[in-house]
Amino acid sequence: MRKRLLQSKKPFIIGIAGDSGSGKTTYGNGIRRLLGKDLVKTIDMDGYHKENRKEREVSGHLPLDPKINNLDLLKNHLTQLKQGNTVEIPIYNHKTGDFDVSVSFSPPPIIIIEGLHALYPEFLPLLDFSIYVDPSREVKWQWKYQRDVEVRKHNEEELTKEMLKREAAYKRWIDFQKTDADVVIKIYPTKIKDFAKYELINPLPTTCFKVELMITPTKISLPTIPLPFDLSSLLDIKEAPFLFSVVPSKYWGKDVSVIHIDGVLSEETVKALEEHIVSYTGISPNDILQENLPEVQPHELFTPTQFAQLIILWRFLEQINHQFAKYL
Repeated sequence: MRKRLLQSKKPFIIGIAGDSGSGKTTYGNGIRRLLGKDLVKTIDMDGYHKENRKEREVSGHLPLDPKINNLDLLKNHLTQLKQGNTVEIPIYNHKTGDFDVSVSFSPPPIIIIEGLHALYPEFLPLLDFSIYVDPSREVKWQWKYQRDVEVRKHNEEELTKEMLKREAAYKRWIDFQKTDADVVIKIYPTKIKDFAKYELINPLPTTCFKVELMITPTKISLPTIPLPFDLSSLLDIKEAPFLFSVVPSKYWGKDVSVIHIDGVLSEETVKALEEHIVSYTGISPNDILQENLPEVQPHELFTPTQFAQLIILWRFLEQINHQFAKYL
């Protein structure tokens, strides 16, 4: 698979859409980490905002409004990249709230575009794979505060006002994109306690969430991957609790597999899935350029988040396998 990707005549483009602070980068990291930065580059759509932070404070505009974004320019850039051309990507600096100097961007084998409008109708014909990240309101507010107040040092009171204002705009301009996604990721606070009888023995880490994946099946499946679950360990009350289920369903009129993941998965299970994927792709540690690759974050380690990353990556590889006949 790695050799095929390097020989591909056109880049594969992945669109990851969702609200600000919804976890788009987290799920893009799963692809970047296992395929390597020499194969994968990312375009942050925030660079295509028409106004900087101070200008938005004056105008009252929200970046969720598609009219406040240079979507035509992004469409032109994606078209050029599909043709193998280099473009100048605008850069938005979240620390300063202003735009930095544009950077030259040459198409790698895989391009990820992350942003509020990544799955808008004008982009869909240019995308090879699409992901929509849809955390619950409770989770979204928690993550938004952690990122914008604790990391980006935004004013807490102003952030609350903006988030309340954004909610109606989100429903109007962003939420509908999930109806066209190959994968929809829903994230909730963990619900493992609901399955315990009277009292949960082993507490879960605070970074644990329940993840639901709505995955549209591909026409050509990849080789079978076994997942090791040790029955002896499953019956040991000292082990951390977890939940995993797959339910064929209809979602927005499409046939999907709904995968429910909650709790803490064993290190052996997660590592085995990683090893199977790496074996299939033909990637060895020497192939991946380690510099600046995203590390596994604490909230990802052996939790539904990391396991979901691996499932999504495998589904993406199935999509690549199906489309190679057109691109080679």
